[in-house]
Amino acid sequence: MTLSLELDRTSRVPIYQQVAGQIKELIGAGSLPAGTRLPTIRRLANQLGVTRLTVQTAYAELQSSGWIEATVGRGTFVSAQAQG
Repeated sequence: MTLSLELDRTSRVPIYQQVAGQIKELIGAGSLPAGTRLPTIRRLANQLGVTRLTVQTAYAELQSSGWIEATVGRGTFVSAQAQG
């Protein structure tokens, strides 16, 4: 899966927050329904041209807020409890 995310590297908003915010918007709009598998951290980092730590931090923020669920060995998925 490829996510269409646009990063503004001149913005004062940190890149990881831009990534997390855009994924939240896609979930909220229904573009990423519950159960959708998200790209791996490595794949999304390569796609966006950022470090893996940036994507890992964005995913961690989304997971702590209940938007996504990550299971080692299975992947990262949109949570069934994600709020729209």
